[in-house]
Amino acid sequence: MKTLFEGVHMLEGEINGRFLQLIYLRGETASVLLDTGCTNDPDKFIVPQMREAGGDPATLTWIIDTHPDLDHTGGNHVMKQNAPAAMLACGDPDREACASGANLLRLRYETFHADHQIYYTGDTLAWVKAESGTAEPIALTFVGGEHLRLSDDWVVEVLSVPGHAKGHLAILDEKNKALYAADALHGSACIGFDGTAKLCPTYWHVDDYLNTIRFIEHLPIITYVGCHWPIKRGTEIAEFCDESRRFVTRTDTLLLDLLKQPQSLRDICLTLGPQLGDWDHTPAMDLELVSALYGHVARLLDRWIIVEHVRQTNPRILEYVRS
Repeated sequence: MKTLFEGVHMLEGEINGRFLQLIYLRGETASVLLDTGCTNDPDKFIVPQMREAGGDPATLTWIIDTHPDLDHTGGNHVMKQNAPAAMLACGDPDREACASGANLLRLRYETFHADHQIYYTGDTLAWVKAESGTAEPIALTFVGGEHLRLSDDWVVEVLSVPGHAKGHLAILDEKNKALYAADALHGSACIGFDGTAKLCPTYWHVDDYLNTIRFIEHLPIITYVGCHWPIKRGTEIAEFCDESRRFVTRTDTLLLDLLKQPQSLRDICLTLGPQLGDWDHTPAMDLELVSALYGHVARLLDRWIIVEHVRQTNPRILEYVRS
């Protein structure tokens, strides 16, 4: 646990050798926990580190899921058992996906199964199901622009920062000139404890993501805290924004060149993965690019730059070619 400012604590966990940094805001009249980690993370590190920070889960006011992913919503049910009075909230477009592990699997992790034959199997699928957690109802949703009073002199604002998810949320702390942004920006990779790239960027909605990058780089902040990256301060924030944007631009360029010939989404991931980053280039890891690359493909389809064909196989596979 690290105390970043008075009442602002970063709870420190890990997921597959990567940072998992969750923010706990403890004011005089209200408190907020951003995200609940995987299934057992509340008992493993969240609740113990909240207590280390002087807090009591029984008095927690808000649990806010920044977006639907198993390392952000999987602990919802267990956290609610520890903090029964807390209101569980998320971004409005993500309400269904955040409400249960089954919904998360169906709406996020199985999205590319039927049309593209990209999906988890075996031990990986079992791990995803186990870490996605037990169903826990969402009490209310945010759309951005809401303000939460934590103390008489401390009000934070809920921001809508879509891209990685449609309803992705962040907390703007003007008092400390800080943004607690979870997975809003990805740079060029998710970084491990050893400083090397462990996972590719996994944004979904390209135009939303680019708008969020522009939005964040113009906020009046001097500290940026994400869940899976070292804290950015001062000019590092603009550099991280630029790194995130450059990854999108490079992906667009490489994708358009690749689509001179018909390509399935699977082929696109496996071909571009080694060109886009330095993470471990196993097929499974390069296929994690699927959400970002489908986002780029969808944008090109919307602009009639490419067209979609159905390859006559069983099961069917969609492939893309420049129009």
